Amino acid sequence: MDCAEAQYLQSKVSIMNIVSKLAWFGTVASVIGSFTVALHFLLTGYILFILGSVSWLYVGITRRDMSLVVLNGFFLTANLIGVYNAI
Repeated sequence: MDCAEAQYLQSKVSIMNIVSKLAWFGTVASVIGSFTVALHFLLTGYILFILGSVSWLYVGITRRDMSLVVLNGFFLTANLIGVYNAI
């Protein structure tokens, strides 16, 4: 393996670490958002849901997982409607 290949693999590993952390951020934001909405703090909850959906959209696009992209695209749309109604 030459130097260029090693740098490419190192950057790929670094990107995957970022994507993994972003996936966990999306999970935590969505879970907290669900409880926040359940407790009737609607605007805050929907904003957390939006953060989770956008995070998971990026993860799905990066991993080329179209089912994840479609699901979170619809979740993002529903959450934007929720923000609109909460305002």
